[in-house]
Amino acid sequence: MSYHVGGVNLGFAPVMIGAGVCKTVAAMLSHLKIAPAVGGSFTLEGRSGCVGKTFYPETIHELTAAGFGLNAFGMPNLGFKNVASEMNGQLFDHPLIASVAGFSTDEYVEGVRVFSALKNVSAIELNAGCPNTGHGEILSFNEAALVHLLEKLSQSKPEKPIWLKFSPFSNPSELEKKALLVNRFKHVIRSVVTCNTFPNAYAGTAAISTDKTGNFGGLSGPALKHIALGQVQQFRKHLDPEIDIIGVGGITTGNDVVTFIDAGAQAVQLTSMPFWLGDPGKFWPQLIGGQDSERLTKLIQLDQ
Repeated sequence: MSYHVGGVNLGFAPVMIGAGVCKTVAAMLSHLKIAPAVGGSFTLEGRSGCVGKTFYPETIHELTAAGFGLNAFGMPNLGFKNVASEMNGQLFDHPLIASVAGFSTDEYVEGVRVFSALKNVSAIELNAGCPNTGHGEILSFNEAALVHLLEKLSQSKPEKPIWLKFSPFSNPSELEKKALLVNRFKHVIRSVVTCNTFPNAYAGTAAISTDKTGNFGGLSGPALKHIALGQVQQFRKHLDPEIDIIGVGGITTGNDVVTFIDAGAQAVQLTSMPFWLGDPGKFWPQLIGGQDSERLTKLIQLDQ
């Protein structure tokens, strides 16, 4: 069985590597050998990212022991056109989804245009959960800006499937409003991705220290899992059934994957685990090894 999610055939498992791991074409090539992956996020102009101590802790073992991770990378990337030029003509073993972030509606639309032109891009993920894009507030919480973006995309009629990635919502009515908004634009949005890191987390001055974020970073890892599961269930309640949900947040084992599927997601993305793991070749052994992954192993075996 192949998993078709958000207009993309993911192959034998409902699993992807999430945005933030593959920031360069070299990283894409290595990670796309083992699983579908989200590249980026990419912006119109190149960005050097934050300078200083941009992630915490240092290793996958420390991440597991601490139960959380922090990052403040600042979206380093070469910019839409340079990234697209490097990607053009590359052959990937699994589907690539390009993550786009913008400092204005027009920049998001331009990102969709640029990456839609590439044959090796299967879908485009709009990052509405990043605190680095200047809409006065995170785009997920700026309804007027979101409506304007979705209206613009509706007019442009994108050629590739469009996914929309949200921040975590602590206000249930806010989440419901965003789900109903997506329902209005289901001719544009094929999938909702939930959720991004929790912004402005703090673990002491020795954890994160950068020129742009100070000691704050986005919270990820196991500490985010039950919040992320709640986001999945709430979105599934309010979204129309033809809109797929991709769960993100704190997934480190195969059993976690199946828990998100049981909660209403059609697929999942993992970011912290592959980032702190480092070696793409260790991804599947880490995910399906041990008793904490027996449910995913059975799911894959039954559906192949």
